[in-house]
Amino acid sequence: MADHKFELPFRESFNVTQFQREPGATHITLIPHDAHPARCSGCGSSGERVHERSWRTIRDLPMLGDAVWLRV
Repeated sequence: MADHKFELPFRESFNVTQFQREPGATHITLIPHDAHPARCSGCGSSGERVHERSWRTIRDLPMLGDAVWLRV
């Protein structure tokens, strides 16, 4: 099977590191790209300090009828 995980349309500030499909769900793991600093979603300013590092799992919009889970 072809590996198309690097062709997924995510923001340039994230890299796809894992892509797993199972019946009814797709799981995608994203990590921040080192070249892009973290930005505030409110004002857009970049931050240099990291407050914490922990994994979050977010349910995204369905894709082809399957649930999509993002691990960031």
